[in-house]
Amino acid sequence: MTSFEHMRVAEKSEVQKWIDWAKQHQEMVFVGGMVVLLIAIGIPYYIHSQTKANDDAQGVFSLAQYYQHAGVDPKNGPFKSEDEKNQQALSTYQRVVNDFAGTPTAKLARYFVAKDQLLLRQNALAYSSFDTASQELRGTPLGDEAYLGKIVALEADNKLSQATAFAESFTKNNTQSAIYPEVALNLAALYDQNQEKDKEKDQLNEIIKDYPDTNWSKEASERLANSKL
Repeated sequence: MTSFEHMRVAEKSEVQKWIDWAKQHQEMVFVGGMVVLLIAIGIPYYIHSQTKANDDAQGVFSLAQYYQHAGVDPKNGPFKSEDEKNQQALSTYQRVVNDFAGTPTAKLARYFVAKDQLLLRQNALAYSSFDTASQELRGTPLGDEAYLGKIVALEADNKLSQATAFAESFTKNNTQSAIYPEVALNLAALYDQNQEKDKEKDQLNEIIKDYPDTNWSKEASERLANSKL
């Protein structure tokens, strides 16, 4: 028998072994096949369904934006007050968050939920929503804005020590953030409320030094002049 014939016999032997094994483990082979089939079908379906969900979410989000920017007219509407308008926008943003959870648009909507809660003086709820949004949007400009929202919500709830700690942490760890000077000014204001005048002065002078010829520097200079620090 040639070496080629030996190879063919060996191949048949191996194939027969697999056939015999499969016969003895039919249930396992069936389950394995179903798993492969589900993966082959399920992944494309999931991607498609997520894309459609996000498209639908964007439609509701656009409606919320319409409400947010609608006019207020005590007599003719469509909204009789700012609170009524903000409440309608809030409810619609919440629909996006609840009905389309996990989509990029839902993460964006949560940030706007927090903003409207803050406008409606729901400070504790606003803090919670901003906190979640800052984590979901971490690493993006809007994530930084959500972090600032946490500080503002705490300040509005008169939790000045906690707000100050968050602001100090941000200015220490996010020096390259686009909203760094805004947070720094907010921190100076918190120092003022806490009667920490030396820290306030140092903070304002640092802004003037680091951001010359900007509106941030101008505002810091005006605060220094007005407070006579």
